[in-house]
Amino acid sequence: MRRGLRLRLAITHLAVAVLAVVVVALIVTYAGSRRFDSYLGEVQRARNEAVVRTLTDTYGEPDGWDATAIYALSRVAALNNVDVAVYSPKGQLLFTVEGRNVGKGMMGGSSGGGQGAGAGGVGSPAPQATSLSGADFIVESFPVSVEGEQVATAEVYAPRSARAGAESAYQSALTRNLAIAAAIAALLALLVSLLVSRRITGPLEDLTDAAGDVAGGDFEVRVAPRGDDEVGALARAFNAMADRLARDEQWRRDMTSDLSHELRTPLATIQARVEALEDGVLPATPENLRVIGEEVERLGRLLGALRSLNELESEDLSIEHEPVHLDEVAGAAADRVQPAYTAKGVSLESDLRTAVVVADRDRLLQVVVNLLDNALKFTAAGGHVRLAVAGADGPEGTRALLTVADDGPGITAVDLPFVFDRFYRGQGARGTPGAGLGLAICRALVEAQGGSIKAGGVPGGGAVFTVELPARHGDEE
Repeated sequence: MRRGLRLRLAITHLAVAVLAVVVVALIVTYAGSRRFDSYLGEVQRARNEAVVRTLTDTYGEPDGWDATAIYALSRVAALNNVDVAVYSPKGQLLFTVEGRNVGKGMMGGSSGGGQGAGAGGVGSPAPQATSLSGADFIVESFPVSVEGEQVATAEVYAPRSARAGAESAYQSALTRNLAIAAAIAALLALLVSLLVSRRITGPLEDLTDAAGDVAGGDFEVRVAPRGDDEVGALARAFNAMADRLARDEQWRRDMTSDLSHELRTPLATIQARVEALEDGVLPATPENLRVIGEEVERLGRLLGALRSLNELESEDLSIEHEPVHLDEVAGAAADRVQPAYTAKGVSLESDLRTAVVVADRDRLLQVVVNLLDNALKFTAAGGHVRLAVAGADGPEGTRALLTVADDGPGITAVDLPFVFDRFYRGQGARGTPGAGLGLAICRALVEAQGGSIKAGGVPGGGAVFTVELPARHGDEE
């Protein structure tokens, strides 16, 4: 099957070459035959005119042509392979000249002399010929004029076989040359087809093998692009697909590991506490029950995050669009997370300027809380997190900006394009609490409210997240 494309390409190139030669042969044969026939006619006319010109040049007053003139004419006629009959202006045969190399002239006898015709000097013949035809020859009649006066009429007899032989030789040579050209073209087409088909099918065979490896679960296989053509673009697209599949496979493994860790830890704590209570090792005090309750809440938060993400992706999320003070929402989120910041020893700084947006207050509060929790997760004790709200003018009108910046380890260039993907956790996030859902939920909630969110780095280290929403002027409430 792999060689089927190569064979089809070879047959196609060969067929195109043969078809081109056939078309050219038909055109050349038709046009060349007509042109060659015209050429033969012109050559014969030139020969006939040379004979008539000799007649004009050898004419002498007052007797016309003598034996010497007739001999000179016979030499010219022999050179041009024609017979000549000369008639007086009254139609009387003066003499004939046999110039064809045949046993006997077409006149049926030897050359003869006749009386002179006309007087005067030499003039050029006016070949106002009338074509006559016979079974074996072609006859053309020319007036012989000296000083403007017609002194005789010359009939030139050209053998038809000579012209037919020339045409036959031309056709034979043309056919032979076209056959040679067709054979050479077919051979070149076959060689070119082998080179081109190998260049095309070689990368395709590599891609086929690589696709089979990927289908078998080997996501590390790659192909080397060979050029900038469509096949090279296909190879690069395949490599990009394989990279994405490899990342997705790694994310799936990491997600399974993270989820199992997030589920196993609280379940293990609950199981241990319940067994201790059953065995009487621990008393059923509010403190011991509170630990179990906290772990149950932890499981509930994880399940709630999964449920929220599924709602967002299924487009079943209900969003309220009403004027909301973004600075007030940010302040409420800061108050909610402040105890956690204080417990870890991280400073939360706020710069909240008035900005009104059309959004869902509860969903917007969830976004800010998630961003602040994410910043706290990656900021060490003694670090700082800055929360800011401001307005900005852009090509799309006035916008409200909310930024959360930290001085943690930051986001690597490799991880930056994927930080908002579900379950994605960069190398720097391995071992931290969470399953990689918070930022995915933030992006879905912001985009559902007509805004955008992006991540970047902070000069000197750290990460910054910027939420951009359409602003609404205060007097429009």
